[in-house]
Amino acid sequence: MSLHQMIISRFLVLIFSLHIASCDDSVGNAGIDDVNSSPVAIFPANFMSMYSELRDCRHSHEHELNHIRVFANDLAAASYLALSPDVPYPPGSILVKAEYEDKDCLDLIGFTAVRRGEVGSVPDVYDWYWQKLDADRNVTEDGAPWRCINCHAVHCAPPHGFELTCAEEI
Repeated sequence: MSLHQMIISRFLVLIFSLHIASCDDSVGNAGIDDVNSSPVAIFPANFMSMYSELRDCRHSHEHELNHIRVFANDLAAASYLALSPDVPYPPGSILVKAEYEDKDCLDLIGFTAVRRGEVGSVPDVYDWYWQKLDADRNVTEDGAPWRCINCHAVHCAPPHGFELTCAEEI
């Protein structure tokens, strides 16, 4: 990464951080459970059988250095594989990163998930709605967790990704 790219990336991280800090978490709400008024997961419980696995079990330099698997719904798969702004993610695209404690991806510890909203719904983060969940799919962070945005703003710029999605290891 050139010095110019690094400066621009850090500037974007700062802008995103300031914007996210001032945002109302209700923007792009994934849904609220009517029984206990808590956020609900943006992906179905049986996603591993419904979605395509686009990255098999591997060590991740991010996500607390856990091992990961990445799944995409039908709307997101082509864009994730193309890794190009020429194949944008359509609204409704969902990516789920399953995170594991062990190198064989057997000990599930949680998930990070994103869902693409309608154009203009959350423009400062490319209309992505983010969630962190525990292994039981209980939402622990909802909206746009600042550390996710910060990392993706720096590490997911072309050629490693686009629109805050990472599909290549750096």
